[in-house]
Order: sequence, then structure tokens, then C-alpha cells
Amino acid sequence: MKDILSAEARPVLEEIARRRMLLAFDFDGTLAPLVDDREAARIPDSTQRLLRLVCILHPCAVVSGRSRHDLVRRLDGIPLAAIVGNHGAEAGHGPVDLSVRGMVIGWRDEATAALARVDGVHVEDKGLSLAIHYRRARDPEAAERAVTAAANAMHGARVFGGHAVVNVVPPDVHDKGLAVAELLARFMPRSAAAYVGDDITDEDAFVSPAVEVGIRIGASPSSAARYFIDSQERLDDLLRTLVCARRRLDGLDDRIEALERMVG
Repeated sequence: MKDILSAEARPVLEEIARRRMLLAFDFDGTLAPLVDDREAARIPDSTQRLLRLVCILHPCAVVSGRSRHDLVRRLDGIPLAAIVGNHGAEAGHGPVDLSVRGMVIGWRDEATAALARVDGVHVEDKGLSLAIHYRRARDPEAAERAVTAAANAMHGARVFGGHAVVNVVPPDVHDKGLAVAELLARFMPRSAAAYVGDDITDEDAFVSPAVEVGIRIGASPSSAARYFIDSQERLDDLLRTLVCARRRLDGLDDRIEALERMVG
């Protein structure tokens, strides 16, 4: 993996800017720092200002494991092209396909019963998927084993981990990679995407043919992303560098300076 903010990788960011590629971001751990209380997660003010500016210069989307309803209220005022929830199952446009809702309800009831006596576990029903959290468990390793066993017992489920969470998803819904491909087909059929994420669930996007530039938060030898930034705290540097890359393109200096003043 290469540091996307290094001098060696600078031509990659220049190419993203030149082609005005679709930029897609995960939410938790990417746009917003990870926190113990998921309800408290928010995008820092500095990141919001930069993201609003980047959204004016590029088509941008958020693709997250959160429900789309949850994301919309956290992204209010940011001019995104699309907001995709439930790991890709809730498309960024049009009505939500609720055909798998009954399956998810059944899994929720199974998980609630199976894990009732496991300390610190919370079953989150996101409509089209489950997220079983164990961040607050006194014994996280034991809780993870219990949650994973319960999830793997659910018939037909696609099970994968994350940051102190096990996700349970119906088998035939879109993943993040397919969601990005669909966004490209809808908005920019002749272009490609850059995707920024931090989690196991983002690997589906990193391996997608639609994603030309995968950028992981934190280097990992097991990731399919070719590039990384050191930590979530460096996201502002990435956004700022993308803005500067657009600034260097002929004729954009005055326009970008005006936009910077407008977004604060």
C-alpha cells in the first residue's frame, strides 16, 4: 500500500481531480471518528466544511452500514449525490426494497433470544440488516465468540465483522462494491470512482471494478485497497488536497476561492 498523501502518490490525486471522479466515503471511522456510543457519532465541523466544498467540485456519495434514514439526518446540509445505507442494500435513490424485511425480523428475534444473557451485547435492527454490537461487553472476546456463533446459526445470512460488531445481511442484496457500481452507472457511466473506508465491509468496494482508487483509513497488508492514509484524523488533509488539486486546474482558482468563502 502507498500513502495517498505522499509525493509519490500525488499524481493519483491529480488524476482524480482532473477526471472529476465519483468520490464515495464510508461514514463511521471515515467521515466520523469511531465512538463508543453510535448515537453520538458526528462529522467534525472542519470535515463538514471541506466535504461540502468537495461535493461542489466532485459528485460525492456516502455508502455506510447505517440505515439510510439514520445517515440522512447526520449528513444534513451536505450536497451529496447519493446516500446509500445498509452496506449497499438501501440504494441512494428511489424506494427501498423491503422484501427481505421478514427475514431480518426473524434473525433479530433469534439473536435477541440467543444473546439475552451475554453482557454488553446490543442487537440493532436496521431494517434490511442487523448489527450486533459488543463494544460495551466486559469480556469482548467472549462476547464476540457468542455473537459470531449466534449469527452463523441464522439460516441464509451473510455474516461479517467490523469494529466491535458482527453484521448479519440477507444473501442477495447489494454490497458496497455493487452500490458504487450502480451509482456510477446512474450518474457517470463513462467514469470511475475513488472510495475511502476503514472497515472489513469496505473491502467489497475496494475489490470492485468500479473503484479505480481505493483508500483505506490505516494501512493493512490484508486490504485490497492500494492506498491509505494514516488515520481518520488525516481525512481533512485528504479532502484539502483534493480541493487544491482542483485549484491547480486552469481557470478554477477564483471559483474555488469564492466557494471556500461560501462554505466557511
